[in-house]
Amino acid sequence: MKIVYISRSIIPSRTANSIHVMKMCNAFASLGHEVTLLAPWTKKLEEKNIEDLFEYYGVEKNFELKKLFSPNIKYLKKRIYSYRCLKEVQKINPDIVYGRDDMFAFYLTQKSKYFTLFEKHEPYDGKGFNDFFFDKFIKNNQNKAKLVVNSNELRKMYNKSCSIALDSILAASNGTNIIPDDKIPSSITLDEKRVQIGYVGSLFKGRGIDIIIELAKKIPDATFHIIGGKDKDIEFWKSKENLENLIFHGFVEPKETYKYRNMCDILLAPYQSDNEGNRSSKYMSPIKLFEYMSSKKAIICSNFKVVYEALNDECALLVDSSDINAWENAVNELIEDKIKREKLANNAYEKFLNYHTWSARAQKILDYIQSSK
Repeated sequence: MKIVYISRSIIPSRTANSIHVMKMCNAFASLGHEVTLLAPWTKKLEEKNIEDLFEYYGVEKNFELKKLFSPNIKYLKKRIYSYRCLKEVQKINPDIVYGRDDMFAFYLTQKSKYFTLFEKHEPYDGKGFNDFFFDKFIKNNQNKAKLVVNSNELRKMYNKSCSIALDSILAASNGTNIIPDDKIPSSITLDEKRVQIGYVGSLFKGRGIDIIIELAKKIPDATFHIIGGKDKDIEFWKSKENLENLIFHGFVEPKETYKYRNMCDILLAPYQSDNEGNRSSKYMSPIKLFEYMSSKKAIICSNFKVVYEALNDECALLVDSSDINAWENAVNELIEDKIKREKLANNAYEKFLNYHTWSARAQKILDYIQSSK
């Protein structure tokens, strides 16, 4: 099939949404489909000095990327981009238009009689330009398949807030790829006598960086690694504490992060609640969790209800997000029990292989589309 994927992601960039878009296009193409990704041409906002953006994201060059320019005119920029997406769709004449973030473009392709389906990673609030056209799209959609979301909790939200039948909403959690498990960064020398504990991701509020710093203070015999973040965020957290056993590695290209996960014995995901700055804690599907699972390492994660869609007590230690004593006890338990670390890691890896690869997600979406036509 011909698939056009429409996105507003800045490519290349450091954002999780750009990683998601590139990985999904790669996955659709790997299943034998002809895929074209449409993305905005935003030179000023793009990551600099990237020679090969497919290599940067660690994906095969098995799909076409077309960047569409739209002038920086207030109130018109997004609309012009959406109309240009429609023109490209008309040239390609695909079997499926798919994507995320550009509701007006999807409304236009639907109106032009193309089979259109999109995914949402945020709840509906009924306000603004996007939700105005979301309402129109859903009202005009005569197909059984109306929406894809990335968690079952978000599926329930759309069922309740928009009165969309549950069987018209597909919950497809995020995923990741199978990785080599024997490679670590060549520039890093590890003390094999110390347990290595890692976190990979953003450093902004709600990600639990303060929890990791507190753990590093309480457990000086382990080495803590924080991989990712903007320079200003790193400086902010470094100013809080200067600990010998806490290392900030800074931003690492997406294709290289698996090596840093590989060097750790334990991986942390201390997501915080809505009250603590993480507005998506009730409905999120973090790529990070699936990357952790693919690394075959022991995981400690906050025990939000939505997390159980990816993890369970057989493949991770799940603890209260803000209870530092619970976090300390969980880390110490895994430091002292290597057999338990390995058991949790292997269980998580098996769950990843069975349910959470990008190709499995792409196939699930395509099966859903076929069943609704």
